[in-house]
Amino acid sequence: MNKKLFFLVLALLPAVLFAQQDTSVPQKFALVIGNGAYASLSRLANPVNDANDMALALEELGFTVDKLLNGSLDQMDNAIIRLKNRLSVSTDAYGFFFYAGHGVQSGGNNYLIPVDANIPAESFLRSRSMAVQAMLDELNDAGNCLNVVVLDACRDSPFGWGRSGNRGLAVISHQPADSIIVYATSAGQQASDGSGRNGLFTSQLLVNIRRPGLEVSEVFRRTGADVAQVSGRQQIPAVYNQFFGTAYLGSGPTTDTPVAPQISYRPAPQPEKPVSQPQQRKQRDIDTQAYHLNTVGASVGSSFSAPWFIATLQGTFAPWSGSFFGLGMDLGLGSGETDIEHFSLYPFARYAFFVPFAFGGGWHAGAGAGYMYNSYTFPEPGEKSSDGFFLGEISTGIILGNGITVSYTLRTDFSTSNHKLALGYSYRFR
Repeated sequence: MNKKLFFLVLALLPAVLFAQQDTSVPQKFALVIGNGAYASLSRLANPVNDANDMALALEELGFTVDKLLNGSLDQMDNAIIRLKNRLSVSTDAYGFFFYAGHGVQSGGNNYLIPVDANIPAESFLRSRSMAVQAMLDELNDAGNCLNVVVLDACRDSPFGWGRSGNRGLAVISHQPADSIIVYATSAGQQASDGSGRNGLFTSQLLVNIRRPGLEVSEVFRRTGADVAQVSGRQQIPAVYNQFFGTAYLGSGPTTDTPVAPQISYRPAPQPEKPVSQPQQRKQRDIDTQAYHLNTVGASVGSSFSAPWFIATLQGTFAPWSGSFFGLGMDLGLGSGETDIEHFSLYPFARYAFFVPFAFGGGWHAGAGAGYMYNSYTFPEPGEKSSDGFFLGEISTGIILGNGITVSYTLRTDFSTSNHKLALGYSYRFR
């Protein structure tokens, strides 16, 4: 061989080998969406935190990340197109889609809700929200070797017209090949927002996705096991796997990083809960507006005139998001006057609007009416009683923490008025 040619080949050989090694590393692209600041629906505390933390974790693993916080429908659609175009560059590319926010099912199809959603009826879902199946079809058209889709969106429908049986998300009917789709909880169930910065599922995924040397299927298997353990098996994530290859979201196993054994990863057994202890409610179920507004409770208070002591039993229920009906009964005792005894019964009904300022509370204002019976007993012989008073009322109040209520009510029979201040506690129910 010609010496010049030999030395030229020798000089180019490292570059050729380096280029071959570099092409073996897959290109990785991700889209992360966190929707929490909804304009006309109940706001969500953790999705923005979930999206920020997941985007950082994926960047650490070498992904090029497109992050969208509190996105409109147009922004979400455009972001999906960008992800598809990036993935189309190489058949060896990895795609990762993460969504945290409101999601609903309708007719067996799933929809992700943008923050500017105006969806007055179920028929508007197709045109005013992102259809999950359409999103999956777009990613499938990219022709890359692996797409991972994570949906932390398993909540009750935030819409007043939502059917009570349509809890959580529906099973994907047409899953694309070479894809892994993960729900934060089983289809048709609800997931927990957790008690900290992140939702329960996302908090466990953030731990496992950073573990070095884990194959992608092992990441989600461990995450599912951890979520089940932390929730006391009240929340079981769902993993739909149509990917039959081997892939590592970060770096693959090294000589000093043992490959995870292909045996079941079992969390430590948990002691059984005492039979007398009620099951813990799912936190995300608690964080819906409807849950906060379905209550039974009691309060005690006073008025600026008779009666000076008022005990109240009442219940509220929320047929529509953001408002509620209340039904109750007041028992009044004492007139505030010397030696005058007063007794009254006041069944009432009211309708109120509820404006939350946090998942733990909010304020409300409304109007209603009632029918009062009064009885007075004076020191001298004789008794004066009255009934049949139809009273109108306006009321306002605040809800603090997990059920403490403070309220003010103005009542009038349109000739006199009565003021009521009350402090109480309400128990929430579904």
